[in-house]
Amino acid sequence: MDTDNYSKILSEFENKASLKQAIYRNTAETFALLKKQLFKIAAKLQSDYSAKDPTVEVHFKETSKFEAELKFSGDMLMVSMHSNIFSFDKSSSIYQTNYIKEDESLGYCGTIYIHNFLADSIKYNRLADQGTLIARILVNKDMHFIVEGEGALDFLYQNMAENIITEEKLTDIIERSILFCLNDDLVLPPFAEIKDVTLNQKQTMLAASGYPTGKNLGYQFKAELEQNKEI
Repeated sequence: MDTDNYSKILSEFENKASLKQAIYRNTAETFALLKKQLFKIAAKLQSDYSAKDPTVEVHFKETSKFEAELKFSGDMLMVSMHSNIFSFDKSSSIYQTNYIKEDESLGYCGTIYIHNFLADSIKYNRLADQGTLIARILVNKDMHFIVEGEGALDFLYQNMAENIITEEKLTDIIERSILFCLNDDLVLPPFAEIKDVTLNQKQTMLAASGYPTGKNLGYQFKAELEQNKEI
């Protein structure tokens, strides 16, 4: 005879395990479509711009099942899919929407990340370089989604009830991400803040194939490196 606990386990399998498997499949489908659009955009940029300036590289590469890269000039757009399924924190405002109130299972999501790194960070394996999370796409069991991100991506796709995954919307997210990268320049820190450096720090930088670099920090020297060690 089945116990109450065993019956609860079967119920949770239906409520959680099967649900999360369905969301995983939706997220994987969305990620495949995102990579397809990245490839199309890369091919179009190559076609439209290579004749004008062949030194500006545009290249798409699928690095693994869960990651792909779009290189354009000195920037790298890296997209990755998390293999697990998440729910929102219970304090999240999304639970105040009628869409989620009617069915809380719609609040479980798969996650796709869009990061920006310098292309040289990847090329020279500068592991200390910092990148930026531009956006994350959260996909639920009905292929509805929201986007959390930088700039316009922080408010354009906030209504999960209305947003359904399409090629057009994924293309818009990619194009806005590329524009964010292009408009986010490396900024030199004040000279006085970086003029002091120990020989050990300098040698460490050389061993790491260059200065630790990121768009938000410029070049790291004494004060910044010491601060990072304390974190």
